[in-house]
Amino acid sequence: MEPSAEPSRGTSIGEISQTEVPKELGAPAIKLRRFMTRIYQINAVLAVVGVIAARIVGADLIAVNFFVGSMIGLLMLYTTVKLVRHYITPSENIKRNRRRLLLLLLAKLPILGIMLFFVTSEDWFHPIGLFCGVSMIPLTLTLYGMAVFINQSSANEQVGRSVALDNLKRIYR
Repeated sequence: MEPSAEPSRGTSIGEISQTEVPKELGAPAIKLRRFMTRIYQINAVLAVVGVIAARIVGADLIAVNFFVGSMIGLLMLYTTVKLVRHYITPSENIKRNRRRLLLLLLAKLPILGIMLFFVTSEDWFHPIGLFCGVSMIPLTLTLYGMAVFINQSSANEQVGRSVALDNLKRIYR
């Protein structure tokens, strides 16, 4: 099958590319990339909708803090995904890669602390807006992951039911 000349419809944060996926990983890696791309899209839309909703209500401080919190959350998620994709690959140095990954993921914590220190020390800081923005990422990951899991399991059950019904038809014929 020849690649399409049409431009990619992925986000600028995480595009799905067949060339980036090692052949050993195959379909699961592509599904993970699609999942993460969808998470980025959902969070970007929720960030914009949240800011617009807060502005309509008249809570300007909450809108600013919600946007800053959602950007901090997206940045932390993006760096985690990039690091995991880079260091968790089939290779001979898997133990060394895991140690490096752990150190880099732990190095994110002081950076997060410094970012939160500067945000909370500003005059425009509002804790509810920041908390809602940062907590949007884990909530979206959890809910979208559950939705994907439920859809996959219901699709598998449908396949299982049709196979079972076909077997029953054969038994009674």
